[in-house]
Amino acid sequence: MKRSIVLALLLASPLRADDPKPKAYFPPPESKGGWRTLLPATGDPTADQKAHIAKTTGVDWDKLEEAWKVNAESDGSSGLVVIRHGHIVGEWYKDADKAKAFNIYSSSKAYTSLAVGLLLADGTSKLTLDTKVCTAKRLPEALPLSDPRKADITLRHLLNMTSGIGPENVPAKAPFEVALGVSEKSPFAKLKSDPGKAFHYSNAGVAHLVLVFHQAAGKDLSPFLKERLWTPIGVETVRWEQIGGKGDLGPLSQGFSGIFTTPREHARFCYLALHKGEWAGKRVVPSAHYEFAWTGTKAKSDYGAQWWLADHFKGAGAPKDFVATLGAFHNDGFVVPSLDLVVVRLGNSRKFPKDFERRLVEKVLAAVTPGKAKE
Repeated sequence: MKRSIVLALLLASPLRADDPKPKAYFPPPESKGGWRTLLPATGDPTADQKAHIAKTTGVDWDKLEEAWKVNAESDGSSGLVVIRHGHIVGEWYKDADKAKAFNIYSSSKAYTSLAVGLLLADGTSKLTLDTKVCTAKRLPEALPLSDPRKADITLRHLLNMTSGIGPENVPAKAPFEVALGVSEKSPFAKLKSDPGKAFHYSNAGVAHLVLVFHQAAGKDLSPFLKERLWTPIGVETVRWEQIGGKGDLGPLSQGFSGIFTTPREHARFCYLALHKGEWAGKRVVPSAHYEFAWTGTKAKSDYGAQWWLADHFKGAGAPKDFVATLGAFHNDGFVVPSLDLVVVRLGNSRKFPKDFERRLVEKVLAAVTPGKAKE
C-alpha cells in the first residue's frame, strides 16, 4: 500500500489521539430548562419516538412502562423518573407532577454522608474517619458518657452504622439528647455491641453525625450543602426538616431523614454520584468519597457509608455496581454506573404490593440493554 494512502487512512481514523473526548451531559437547573428528555410533552411516546429512545439509549420503553405499572399498584401520590445516558427515558406521576416535593426519608442519609465526606476532604476540621467522636472537642454534649465503650466510637463507625448504637426510634422531643443517651430512660444509654463489631441501622447514630458535623463545620448541614452541593449541581427545590430546639439541643437538620425534594432533583444527586462527584467539568465531591461510601464492611456487606449496595438487591439481579439511597415508604434512588443509569421513585404512599422494591428494580433492568450512548 502506498505511503500516501496509509497516511490518508490514519488521518480519517476515528481513533486519532487528538480527537476530543465527548463531553458528558449535565442538566441545567429546572428553571433554565432542566433535564433533557426523549419523551413528548404529554402522553405516551409514539412508535417512532419509542424507536428513537431504543436507538439512542438502549431502553425499551414498553418494557420500562411495566416498572411504572408496578409503582401504580401503590396508593397515594408518587413519581418515577428513569435517566439513561443523560436522557429522561421514562417519567410518570400519579396524583402529582414534576414540581411536587416529597419527604425522601432515609435517602437523606446519603446527603449527610456526602457532607461529612466534603468536610473530611477539606482538612480544616482535622477530622479523619478514625477520629474518636465522643470527646469534649468533638461531641461535648455526649459527656459524661452513658456507656464507657462510647469512647471508642469513631466517625467511620457512625457512617458505617457499626457504632454499636441501637436501632430504636428517635423521638420528636429532645431528639439529640435521647440519641446521645444522656436523657432519662434513653434506649441509647447503653450500646448494643462494642464499636466496630456489629451493624445496627441507627437513626440515633446519624444524629451523632449531625452534631459532630455542626461542631466541626461551624454550620448546619443544610446551609453547608446549599453552598457546596445544591447550588453547584442546580438543585432548586429542596428543604431539610429541622428537629430539636425550644430549650433542647438544636434546631438542626434532621440528618437521618427529612429532606423534601422532587424526583428530578434527587436524580441530580444520584447523577452526581453516577459521575463520582464531577459535574459539568468541575469536581464537586472527591471521588474517594464514593469509593468509601460504596464499600461494605465485615459486619454488613450490603451497606457502605449511608448507601445500600448491590448485595441488598441480589434477588432482583442487580449488577455488582448497583447502589441506592433507600428511604421509608420506598422513597428511593438507584444508581448503576456500568449501565449509565439513574432511577428515582418518590411518593407519599403507605400501601404497597408484595415484593414491590424487587419487582420495580427487575422491570427497570429488564428494559435496559447494556451499551454506550448513540448520539
